Amino acid sequence: MTWLALAVALTATHWFHSPSGNIQCEVTSTYAYCQTFEPLQTAELRRNGRTAVCSHRACPVGNGPENATTLGYGRSITVGPFRCASATTGIRCLVVATGHGFTIARAGVRTF
Repeated sequence: MTWLALAVALTATHWFHSPSGNIQCEVTSTYAYCQTFEPLQTAELRRNGRTAVCSHRACPVGNGPENATTLGYGRSITVGPFRCASATTGIRCLVVATGHGFTIARAGVRTF
């Protein structure tokens, strides 16, 4: 891999949503962020493994780009140090090196 290809891979931003459309995520080389619309909640995971969670009406949410991909159940995506996987029970994102992360779903956000 060339230095340019490595730099692009490390700075890439990927947007995706769950097959149901209720969960939307943005993953970069510096953070993994997901939100649900029902109920309104967010989770943001940093490279150091810390997760910030918001689960009330004041959570800052937005809409991802129209061309965001659907991350099918049983599929995963890796960007920089993060891996996010889609399951029928929600989206699980973690820092691969430490195993710290979160699961977000209609049922709530769980950190680990």
